[in-house]
Order: sequence, then structure tokens, then C-alpha cells
Amino acid sequence: MGSQTKYAKKDLVYVPIKIATTVEGAEVGGVNYAFWTNVPQVAKTALGQVPITTPENPPLGTVLASNFPKPRRASKREALRYTSSFCSAALITQLKIAGWRITRPRVTKPPLHTSALRPNSFIQTAYVTFRGIKYAWQLPKVTITNVTQAVIDGLGIKLATAGDFDELCFGGNSPKPPKAAVTIADGDNSSKTLSTFYDPSTSTLPTGWTESKAPIIAFN
Repeated sequence: MGSQTKYAKKDLVYVPIKIATTVEGAEVGGVNYAFWTNVPQVAKTALGQVPITTPENPPLGTVLASNFPKPRRASKREALRYTSSFCSAALITQLKIAGWRITRPRVTKPPLHTSALRPNSFIQTAYVTFRGIKYAWQLPKVTITNVTQAVIDGLGIKLATAGDFDELCFGGNSPKPPKAAVTIADGDNSSKTLSTFYDPSTSTLPTGWTESKAPIIAFN
């Protein structure tokens, strides 16, 4: 991404994409975006790119290559190279003054599905908080209607509202929360299996639910 040569080794770094704000003494809402890049070190420093030295245990609040959100890109043409890469949200004004061109990422914000906004939708936007990330996905309503609200609460699943929508991360490669599954009766002596992400910080899974897929933490 923006190196003099495509053969240069790429390093794993992150940039702050959403700056944390302080609420009642605690920082909330901050998100770091991780990616690989081989721009020169002087550019990494100028763009606010921070190295990730432990990809097997990456910093909390950091997501690898999410579909949304994505950071803005900075580019600059110099005498011997053209550099283009992601930059820290906190440095945008400083970079513009230094001659960098800042562009917005070409991504579309996922639609928010709630009962109030889209009553006829077959899905509902949900999230669980995992390793400092509000990991979001579109939860089929059939899953919600086949279990009780107590089960949804027991899995640590939150149904998104407009108030927390800007803090959600969609489609990140890592971290990903674990999945849990349950087999329920479906009439005529048949059964069906429901599966969904859950918050592993919950003390115990609801009755009948078991972990079906381990979480993904490492940045590979």
C-alpha cells in the first residue's frame, strides 16, 4: 500500500479511526483499525500508524480490516515516490497543513435494522461487546422469535439502536466473538439448530446452549 516497491515487507499496524470520549471517567467509543502496509517508516510516523508487535494478542479496541468503519486515506506525491495509506483520525488537520491529500473511504454505512425503523425486515441489527469492540451483525428475526428475551440477554446480545449505531463494527476479520448453538423442537418430532454470536463474558450460557465456534483473536 503506497510503497516504493510491491516486494517490500509489509508490517501490521493500526490507526485510531474513532477517538474515544470520556463518559463518567471512562473512555468509550474508541476504535483502532488494523491493516498491513509497507510505506516508509517516515510516512508511518507522519500518518500516526502504530505497530502491532503481538498479533497473537492484539490491543483491545482494535479491529482487523473491518468492512465498516474504515479510516480515511492520506496521499502525497514527492520527488521519488507517491505514498498513500490510512491515517489517524486525530491527525487529519495536521496532515492537510503538511500537504497531504485526505480522501474519505469508499464504503457505505450498513443500514440500521430495528423494529421501529424497518418493521417488515426479516433481520435486526445486533451486537456483542468483545475485546473492546462492538461486533455487529444482522441477526435473523427467526432466531429472536424462537427464543425468549431472557435467552437473548443471557447470550449478551444487544439489539442496536440509533444511539449506539456509530460505535458498531461490521465484518471485521478479527476479533470475532464465539458462537453458541441450541437445538430446539420444530414440530412433528423434528428439530432445528439455531446459532448466533454471543458475549463470552457472560457467566453461563442459557440452558441448552453450547459453544459451537471458538472466538478469533489473533491477527493473521
